[in-house]
Amino acid sequence: MTRRTKIVVTLGPSTEGLIPKLKDKVDIFRVNLAHGDYDSHARYFELLRSGAPDSSILADLPGPKLRVGDIGKMELTMGQEVLFSPDEGIVVQEPLFYRSVKPGSIILLADGLIKIRIKEVSGDQVRGIVLTPGTLTSRKGINIPDMALDSGLTENDFKLMEEALSLGADYVGLSFVLSENDVMKAKEKIQGRAWIISKIEKGQAVQRLFRIVEESDGVMVARGDLGVEIGLENLPYVQRKIIRISKQLGKPVILATQVLESMVSNPLPSRAEVIDIANSVYQGVDAIMLSDETAVGKYPVEAVQYLDQIISSSEDKVKPLSPSPMRSPDDAVAYASSSLSELSKSHVIVVHSRSGLSAIRVSRLRPKAMILAFTPDIKVARRLKICWGVTPISLEEGASDLNDLVSILERKCRELGVKGNVVIVAGDPKMESGRTNLLKLHSID
Repeated sequence: MTRRTKIVVTLGPSTEGLIPKLKDKVDIFRVNLAHGDYDSHARYFELLRSGAPDSSILADLPGPKLRVGDIGKMELTMGQEVLFSPDEGIVVQEPLFYRSVKPGSIILLADGLIKIRIKEVSGDQVRGIVLTPGTLTSRKGINIPDMALDSGLTENDFKLMEEALSLGADYVGLSFVLSENDVMKAKEKIQGRAWIISKIEKGQAVQRLFRIVEESDGVMVARGDLGVEIGLENLPYVQRKIIRISKQLGKPVILATQVLESMVSNPLPSRAEVIDIANSVYQGVDAIMLSDETAVGKYPVEAVQYLDQIISSSEDKVKPLSPSPMRSPDDAVAYASSSLSELSKSHVIVVHSRSGLSAIRVSRLRPKAMILAFTPDIKVARRLKICWGVTPISLEEGASDLNDLVSILERKCRELGVKGNVVIVAGDPKMESGRTNLLKLHSID
């Protein structure tokens, strides 16, 4: 049986030449738009479309993320006085940083590994004292835990959003979402041209979690900044909460940050990382993402192989979910398909979905049967790659009615070598897209 939980891999210097070697195990490639310029982003898209044409692409927006500029490598010691400025010391270019800090503020660098207390602010000259020492390198993130923002979207995000859409992104990742209003603003801009993945990494977002998930096409548990924001001790509970609400609302959820962090520099994962991945599979994530492990790590291929192995060995412990809560008759049909497949010993659930919603409804229930999702829209097929257990297949042939649709699906299943009992889930072609009103136990000889 094929792996159900999907793998997302971040492109970077370590992987741009390895795309053909990785494509068979990677479902989605991530391009981080926080780094590089249009030319470098376009080059990544071109490499992916030529080297892994069947893979989907997640374009990740930077949001109002504060980052250290080009400083090379800087060793910071306990009690050391440091200078933040636009052109010397710890270089920070964003004016937002200088507007947000004040004497007494605690600044966290590199996902909280380095802690600095601000003691003096004078325009764009900020001085602080190192409380927790460490090695700081270029482009590392800066967190100001008490910083309040009005919006998680910036003018630069809207510009990069249009760039990502023009290049053909299947998903757009919204960084530092604060409320459902950010998602709605992005929807107005995107107009259905890609799925919106909201990254949960701010304390404010946790307070508005249900509405954010409800408005989004999918969410990401962005554990790096989220852990800094809410405290590491609270992260496990919030991770489970995000996953639970996402499954409740039928939205795909990606787990991200420090999944195999030790493999940035080591050829083997740690025991704790293996257990973390397995527990995430048990909790029901749709996808797991590698970041530094593949973007800049020494062992990108090995990291993907280990992630694939750990997921595969954990998935047989995942149990089908209960039907509650169901929000519509369409949900009830999806639940019945999962139950019917188990009772009839059908190994395949065949879903015909024009919008992708019918496939998502079945996927969220985590059935034991494989989910083959046929869709007439190639863009929908690419987006469904993020969903647990779904194998999306583009179907160019149209159907006039339900009987015609069943005949087409049977023929396509035969071509794929599918035999025996299958459960068919679909919506009447004459009905509006997104509806599910057909459930059929069908035998293919």
